[in-house]
Amino acid sequence: MTGHGQSSSYVASSPGSHYRGDQPVQMNPQGQPYVQRKGPLRLKGYLHIFDPYSVFKLQSPRFYRKPGYGYEKLATHRHLDCFEREWVGDYDDRYISAYDGKISKLVVQSVDDIYDGAPNSTWRRTFIRNIAPFYLRLANWPLNHVDYDRNGGPTSEDWPMICVKWFFASIAITFVVCCSLVGTPTKAEGQVRHEGRYDPVPYKYYGYPKVARNALEMDTPRGYGSEPNPVAERVLRPRYLCFLRDEGSPAMIMNVEEWITQYKAEKNLSYVFVAYTAEQFRTTEDLRALHQMADAAARNAGVPAYWIGCSCMPEPDNLQEDVYRICDVIRGAHSVAIAVARPPNDTQGINTTDLMLQQWGKRIWTFPEVLLAPAGKDIKVYTRGMDLFNPTEVAKNQFAIKVWKGDAHVARQLVDHYEGNLILNQLELVTLALECLHNRDTTQYLLGDHSYALMGLLRIRPRIDPTDSAFQAFARLSLANDSEQLLERLICVMPKSPHQPWHSMDDAYNAKLWDILPQECTIAGVGNDDTIILDGCRAANIRWKSFAPVAYKKIPSWKRLAAQRLIHLGGFTMLIAMVLLSIPKEQGGAVTVPAGAFLLVYSIILMGLSPWLLRVMYLGKFWGTQGWFFGFEGYMDIDTIERQIFGGRLGRLKWTPYGSPLSRHHKNAHGDCIADDPCSDPKTKAFVEQVKNARPGEQRVFTLVDTGTMTVTLFVAERPPVCFLLAGSEGGMQRGIGCSYDWTTQTMYRETVLRFETPIVDQIFRVPRVKVGFKRPLYPIRGLAEIGEAKGHLSH
Repeated sequence: MTGHGQSSSYVASSPGSHYRGDQPVQMNPQGQPYVQRKGPLRLKGYLHIFDPYSVFKLQSPRFYRKPGYGYEKLATHRHLDCFEREWVGDYDDRYISAYDGKISKLVVQSVDDIYDGAPNSTWRRTFIRNIAPFYLRLANWPLNHVDYDRNGGPTSEDWPMICVKWFFASIAITFVVCCSLVGTPTKAEGQVRHEGRYDPVPYKYYGYPKVARNALEMDTPRGYGSEPNPVAERVLRPRYLCFLRDEGSPAMIMNVEEWITQYKAEKNLSYVFVAYTAEQFRTTEDLRALHQMADAAARNAGVPAYWIGCSCMPEPDNLQEDVYRICDVIRGAHSVAIAVARPPNDTQGINTTDLMLQQWGKRIWTFPEVLLAPAGKDIKVYTRGMDLFNPTEVAKNQFAIKVWKGDAHVARQLVDHYEGNLILNQLELVTLALECLHNRDTTQYLLGDHSYALMGLLRIRPRIDPTDSAFQAFARLSLANDSEQLLERLICVMPKSPHQPWHSMDDAYNAKLWDILPQECTIAGVGNDDTIILDGCRAANIRWKSFAPVAYKKIPSWKRLAAQRLIHLGGFTMLIAMVLLSIPKEQGGAVTVPAGAFLLVYSIILMGLSPWLLRVMYLGKFWGTQGWFFGFEGYMDIDTIERQIFGGRLGRLKWTPYGSPLSRHHKNAHGDCIADDPCSDPKTKAFVEQVKNARPGEQRVFTLVDTGTMTVTLFVAERPPVCFLLAGSEGGMQRGIGCSYDWTTQTMYRETVLRFETPIVDQIFRVPRVKVGFKRPLYPIRGLAEIGEAKGHLSH
């Protein structure tokens, strides 16, 4: 694989790259690097406590900055945690603590530019702290000014400073060792938690779904039966038909059952389905002409009747059911005829049959009328004002290129499916049909009209529920049919655009919906607020407030053991040397002084080597690490991140090559895939700078450090996700849904989707049923100075 990895709509990929060794260097047209570095990043750390806007509190983290915005106090909300403790308070940003299960205020560590910048968030911010042991920072201090990314190592300009810093570091390390109880520094390993697994998400959903898979889980029986998602019966024949009479006489509209009883002619009951659009036939005169065209269509087909929507649904009580059962009427028809006319008050020049037909084809309800027309028969098009006995004939497989030009390639696949030429599986059928239907216009009757139009193409159709939103109608339809876990796959899609609607299946990783495989996850129900109840996924918390020491496992090494013993002896050797040198000659000093001098020289050598010995002790490959998801707002280079966690540049952390739409990678001379710093792409770098001034509801840049795989991922989201739900896999990677938490409704809202290496699945705990939403609504906000901070309390 050459060049960079996937690009997103947020940040386009760079125009080109040059190489220096194995590392890509972005070059401008003048041959100069786009990203000019000025050496390793320096963080202020605890110097931020002297900032006038830093606030102190007793709990960790002890210093933070208040947000610039707050949510309006429109109501008091209630939350019940997994231990049934009740929290009551104002709406604000919170997360579920992995420590005690309570919902705590969200505090996000941020890079200096963001922490010191405009207070443009609704969550608290804190500065990034270096949590590495002090002696490790001392050991790496002599080299921390060297820019390895730029120069590959120390240069002649760096060595004088390295020597000076090395001298002082050696003295300081020796002092630390001598002052410790056992003469050796404290272990750098962190505490093993949850047997090395990632922090769990102590979440429990207590609510009821609007529709459940199992009727026992409903709050009250539905008005139309005890089924959780009742299915509508199929119509075997129309309720009414327009029966032909003598030529020149208008057709007789009659109940089909009564006609069969009266004429005893059930076997000969055939009819033509007449399709039209109200955009072209509106007035009484238009409808009279429409019936004339329908009459001619039935006579030309040699059948005794025709069905037309304006006259064959006369019963107001059954109108709603009849509208959404038209698909059955089409399936039972002898043939389908289309009536077109020039629309009233035409201002677009729609004056030919082709243009009239294209206008007809833009309507949502006309699309299934063509797909469900009897296979193998051409569709006759009747044009008002033209010879009705010589209609235009259009083959079904030509409708895509002739009528549906906007999405011809997708629509043609659906036509071929219903013609039996190219059979789609259920997932492909629903995916392609939904895309086509949402490309068409409709005069909305119910919010779920697009899903109800789709419903006519599927075998099982839930009953119409006027209270459904568009998403709820689609979700109920998906639950009723064997849609191959469509919703489970759809929630794993990473939107290409931040404003992408829920029904769009455009994926930022350019994967198709059928490429995503749900991982032991199922939809248990549909929520009341355009959410789904997801069961069986794995979930891990993200730690935003600070880094933490990382426990790790390494194989024993003689080199590290020797370094440990030498640095252990260094302090004691110097003490013994000082004692021997202080003995007067008359008390045996003549013998002890040479020995003391030798030990002093030996201890000085060990002192000079102490920074190197310490690095030897803690270098080496990890064979296992404690799983943590650390997050911070903004971007830092990989060396700076490693210094904050491990004390120095040790080469342990790597960027993910394809974990995010912002990830970048290249192929080296050996054909290996090498991950690049995302900000080596100048457009990504410019985007990172731009979003520092983002307002609530706008995209921001965050960084995730995964210590389980020792990788770092730069990603985009509106809010910092508080956890990741592993719900599917794709392309040999796990898809993790980064979710923010709306504690007022117990809903996890999708903020981003990242790709993780598959082994982390075994290190993440399962979570009970989770209520998941596709897009978190923006709660009304105002300046924090106007409304004050949110307040709340545990009621019991």
